[in-house]
Amino acid sequence: MILKLKFFMLLMIALSSSLYASKKQVLIYCGITMVNPIKEISDILKDELDIDIVITQGGSANLFNSLKTSKVGDIYIAGEQRYIDDYINEGFFTDYIKEIGYNQAAIFVHKGNPYNISSLDDLLRDDISTILCDYNTGSIGKMTKTVLENYGGESFLTKAYLNSVEIGTDSRNINASLSRNRVDMAINWKSTITFGNHKDLFTVIDIDEQYAPKMTIPAVLLKSSENPELARSIIDFIVSDRGKEIMKKYGFLE
Repeated sequence: MILKLKFFMLLMIALSSSLYASKKQVLIYCGITMVNPIKEISDILKDELDIDIVITQGGSANLFNSLKTSKVGDIYIAGEQRYIDDYINEGFFTDYIKEIGYNQAAIFVHKGNPYNISSLDDLLRDDISTILCDYNTGSIGKMTKTVLENYGGESFLTKAYLNSVEIGTDSRNINASLSRNRVDMAINWKSTITFGNHKDLFTVIDIDEQYAPKMTIPAVLLKSSENPELARSIIDFIVSDRGKEIMKKYGFLE
């Protein structure tokens, strides 16, 4: 309810402002993990294209529910390709879709790794507190489910979630719990280490790619777009050399 109200208020502000502005407007639904590079790209394109760009952020599933309910918006950027695959038959996407980068899950611990955490097995330890994301909300939750099932099957997945002291909603929520010392270990998107002061707070422990495969990040043009040519231009910029440099800076490309 709170999410829907927040989105509705943002949407009303955006639509009302467009009534008094001559600039065309593009609304982007953006998964939380990708917000920083997309904001930087949007700031560039606002000037270069002389347009207004509104970004609404959240978990990939919640964002889709918002665009499905409102039936407005121009671009949907999900945390991973599986959201496009899951929702494509709903009828909201065009066939204009580009891969704008990739992400990979990793283990996050406090700087210096004070509890000597080394692998996914540590999720079952009794002497540390863990947080995992709900796999029905954020993209990292969906990936966490895949990682744990790949590693130890459904039994390990169940034990790991039962042993967690918190269940997060998205990547931002997970890192917030870790930074506030509510937990000692988490699984999150590796790229989030580039956010804010996270490099000073966290140590990242890689997970073998056989368990945590790299996942492509899609940007898709929505059928509801009122400015499809502008929306295509934004997607094209993200995959251009200039856009790739920005995505690389935030850890979404090597």
